[in-house]
Amino acid sequence: MSEGPVLFEERDATAGRRVGFARLNRPLQLNALNLPMCESMLARLRDWAADESIVAVVLDGAGDKGLCAGGDVAEVVRRVRAGGPRRFVYGDAFFTVEYQLDLLLHTYPKPLLSYSHGICMGGGVGLAVGASHRVVAERSRIAMPEIHIGLFPDVGGGFFLNRVPGGAGLVMALTGLAIDESDALFAGLADWFVPLEARDALYEALLALDWSGDAARDRASLSRLCAASHARHQAKLPESGLRRRFDAVRAAALAPDVGGVRDALQALAAGDAWFRAPAESLANGSPTAARVTFEYLRRCRTLSLREVLALDLVLARRFQRGHDFPEGVRALLIDKDRAPKWSPARLDEVPQSLVDAHFEP
Repeated sequence: MSEGPVLFEERDATAGRRVGFARLNRPLQLNALNLPMCESMLARLRDWAADESIVAVVLDGAGDKGLCAGGDVAEVVRRVRAGGPRRFVYGDAFFTVEYQLDLLLHTYPKPLLSYSHGICMGGGVGLAVGASHRVVAERSRIAMPEIHIGLFPDVGGGFFLNRVPGGAGLVMALTGLAIDESDALFAGLADWFVPLEARDALYEALLALDWSGDAARDRASLSRLCAASHARHQAKLPESGLRRRFDAVRAAALAPDVGGVRDALQALAAGDAWFRAPAESLANGSPTAARVTFEYLRRCRTLSLREVLALDLVLARRFQRGHDFPEGVRALLIDKDRAPKWSPARLDEVPQSLVDAHFEP
């Protein structure tokens, strides 16, 4: 196994074939993604896609705290705050390569299993949901928390969040709502549940499958394995809070604008503590990010994944050059005073022209 921020290993499987394992390896940073990590994964996964001896790929994270806390946006903003004519070079490159990696995962020509445990947020969700076989473990906290840092739910969020039932994807996008493993299964953001203690056994059984080299047949074999493992452990799943509140979440998501969603969530929070955190997050998050996110999800409803990721790059470049994203990252991740000064400071102060400008290349 190689050493570095991503560990790559090829393990022997049946019939002389191999399975590629990619493990994010920055556990002290909750495996947050930076540009070198994305570049190395993009290159290695492309190699494995072309290597006929590699029949499948597994993606997971080192440590016991989670798969990936998201992109290392603090580094992006440090470069911006340093000033100079090259202040946007790193961020533009990071977002470009990250979205190329996300597209590759979604369209990978071989079976690709993502194993998500603990924290999986932002860019980590972009990695996990792109796999053909998405396994989730216990004590998961899955979220798109960009509202806290003045960003939008990128990494293809306009594609996969629009497919979450009952408008819950919109609520996740606007509030950073963190869901657990049962919620992820209900939302269609994961396929099977396998607890962390059973992960190694799953991998051993995966290596022992009758690999054929035919992608469709091998995907079916892996699906049967994951389903059998899920069946053994599903009694350990908690009740899905998202499923239980489906009607309430759906009603909030049907509001005609961000202010309507905010008001609906605040009303729900008065009678159900489950809604308090998302209601507060939307009320205290970046007004510009909230309005752009609402418009982003609306525009993405009819777009392909490739088109969504192309739009993501337009928006990410705009946000990097705006006010709220650098300010949000400063407040939450750099200075950590948790007191961002959003500009504009209120939803009703965000002009439509500012929203529209984010979508212009």
